[in-house]
Amino acid sequence: MTTETDALRRDVRLLGDTLGLVIVEQEGEEILELEERARRLSLAGRRGSTEAMDQLVEFVGSLDLDQQALVLRAFAVYFQLVNIAEQHHRIRRRRAYENEGRIAPESLADAEQRLGTLEDAARDASVELVLTSHPTEATRRTILRGHRRIAELLRELDTPELPPSALERIRRRLAEEVTILWQTDELRSRRPHVVDEIRHGLWFFEQSLWQTAPDLLGELRRRAPESAVVPRFGTWIGGDLDGNPHTGAQTVEAALKRARDLALRLLRNDILELARTWGMSTALVDASPGIGDVDDIPPSQNDDEPYRRRLSSIWERLGLDVLTVDELRRELDIVDESLRSHRAERVADGGLADLRRKVEIFGLHLAKLDLRTHADAVRSGEPRLLETLAAAARLQRRHGREALDRLIVSMTQTVDDLVRADELAREAGLDVQAVPLFETIDDLRNADSVVAAYLDSVPRERLEVMVGYSDSGKDGGYLAANWEIFRAQERLAALAEARGVELTIFHGRGGSTSRGGGPTWSAILAQPSHATAGRLKLTEQGETVSFKYGLPGLAYRNLEGAVAATLLTAAPRNEDNVAAGPMASLAAASMRTYRDFVWNDPSFSEFFHAFTPIDELALLEIGSRPVSRAGAATAQELQSLRAIPWVFAWTQNRCLLPAWFGAGTALAEADTAELRRLYRTWPFFRALIENLEMTLAKASMRIARLYLRLVDDPAPFAAIEAENERTVAAVLEITESEQLLDRHPVLQRSVALRNPYVDPMNALQVELLLRHRAGDPEATRPLLRSIAGIAGALRNTG
Repeated sequence: MTTETDALRRDVRLLGDTLGLVIVEQEGEEILELEERARRLSLAGRRGSTEAMDQLVEFVGSLDLDQQALVLRAFAVYFQLVNIAEQHHRIRRRRAYENEGRIAPESLADAEQRLGTLEDAARDASVELVLTSHPTEATRRTILRGHRRIAELLRELDTPELPPSALERIRRRLAEEVTILWQTDELRSRRPHVVDEIRHGLWFFEQSLWQTAPDLLGELRRRAPESAVVPRFGTWIGGDLDGNPHTGAQTVEAALKRARDLALRLLRNDILELARTWGMSTALVDASPGIGDVDDIPPSQNDDEPYRRRLSSIWERLGLDVLTVDELRRELDIVDESLRSHRAERVADGGLADLRRKVEIFGLHLAKLDLRTHADAVRSGEPRLLETLAAAARLQRRHGREALDRLIVSMTQTVDDLVRADELAREAGLDVQAVPLFETIDDLRNADSVVAAYLDSVPRERLEVMVGYSDSGKDGGYLAANWEIFRAQERLAALAEARGVELTIFHGRGGSTSRGGGPTWSAILAQPSHATAGRLKLTEQGETVSFKYGLPGLAYRNLEGAVAATLLTAAPRNEDNVAAGPMASLAAASMRTYRDFVWNDPSFSEFFHAFTPIDELALLEIGSRPVSRAGAATAQELQSLRAIPWVFAWTQNRCLLPAWFGAGTALAEADTAELRRLYRTWPFFRALIENLEMTLAKASMRIARLYLRLVDDPAPFAAIEAENERTVAAVLEITESEQLLDRHPVLQRSVALRNPYVDPMNALQVELLLRHRAGDPEATRPLLRSIAGIAGALRNTG
């Protein structure tokens, strides 16, 4: 009897065998044998053999540097292939639901079944996903293209009754693609410039979002014809001045121009395809008067095919960039009206409707560019900020307000930060809304007071407020940060209701759970219902962008999940299960434990820098932004370190400390029966615990202990191990499970299968860190490959 995981196992086995073949061809049997020995020892270690784990450490230490580098690459490329197989399998499972007549979870159909109808929820809802560029996306675009080609070959393998000749062709193509991957350096030869990051972000629009977003909108309109929901997209790439000295006026201009150029090119491609397809002739059917009357197409060209003439004219004018988006909409409306008036409704509802949805979603700007700056730059009137605002004002007149209308102020602390930001923008001639970003625990607690004072100063009907998961998590730990964000949203929603203001909470989520990551569906439904109320805006950061949107099928699924969950928040929900008292106590106890260890222990900083590869991250050429904000006296200052590399570093050594430390102490002190009740009845608490559980399953104290070879004083690790043990025990008690992820067998199996392949990379990384820190320059590049490889293996790194 076949199961739904049989196809996944087939794909993983085929890709693994293909990689083994390529390794032998490229490097010889010896390297494959070394990789296999490391894997066998690791697997035995995972089954409880302390001796095998000791042998693994001794084995990788006995390899010369070239062997270490090649074995490391073998594991890293293997994880690239496994990730592709798992991503493809997610798409396959969604197809299976539809083929079997079942309602797929986290879909529009799922939301419709729960609500009865989507009409009411979709009337006023809004969804905007914002792509950001952060130094956790370690995968080059060249490699992403290769991943996509491999995924397409796996899709071919799913063809029923595939003939042997086709199977053999696919095997040859897979071997070719894996050979290309093996010979392609996963590390960039130089640190990317901001313009490279702009191009990287736009790649996802071109490769997947351009078609999947209109498809989703079409499905939503089919279920709710009067729906006002249009999935929108934003970006920070090129406009984020906070902590990145390489962004400014020039990058803002480059971001807007490149996005517009891509939108025009994609629109022209689609219009040209329609013009080539449509041969409707007035010799057979009439058209509305004037459809073919265009001045820029010769009168004799297609003189009996008015639609082709009209589309050709639109194509020409878009090429000259002389149409506004409103003019383009009117042109397409004219064509639509004529088709519907002359027995061509099917044509109007087909390719033309798809094109009109693209214009509705993307306009001519593709994605709205947000500007972001630090409050310090606003207070001081930083020259770079003033220059950027002046350039943005000029560009806004060119591209329109739909392309740029937000100025986000990081580390907002007082109303003066927002009032001053408004003044600077106004003086520059820029029409934007200042958006406060509250990032620390104290700032989140004061958010409603600051916003109330801002509304007193600048009354408005709509307001956007951003909450930051990254710095709040670094400041107070996982439990406290999530609770303070929840409470801030509640207070902001009450304020907005009292003032008659439409509030949109902008969630600054990262990939890891310590930075607000985790499943989007449950995260949306875990928020206070009156704070979301059918309006969602969130960031998509780092490696989560390629994982969610690199393949069209996955892009559709993730967009659909975000839209469907948002629609559910538009319906009234029971909030009686919010347990503010118990949760406040848990947050306080957790934060106290976390801050005592991270912030109040004078020995912590030295231990952190030795125990993790935080200093080596700066050598990894994966982002244009430095790992620390400007103003740090030394690299040892934790305060200046950005939250993203903070999380990234702890992920590398498998501690994942920011995502759980402090939670165990807090949960152990609470009443277990009460915690179980909250887990059963309160979506916020359930999401909190399940994200915690997923992180703990990926963490490994046994592997983290290997990194103690890098430190002079290992004493702090005893506290880490003890708190991890408390946290695991508490989660198992609350969920009433014997093992982590017992209720999620697919995820549990995935983690269990991955660990024997990740562990050798960690053992190798320790050896390479020792070599690198001893001054061996030849160890640097393999070390950086180990960082990229572990990041890919664990997927949600920052």
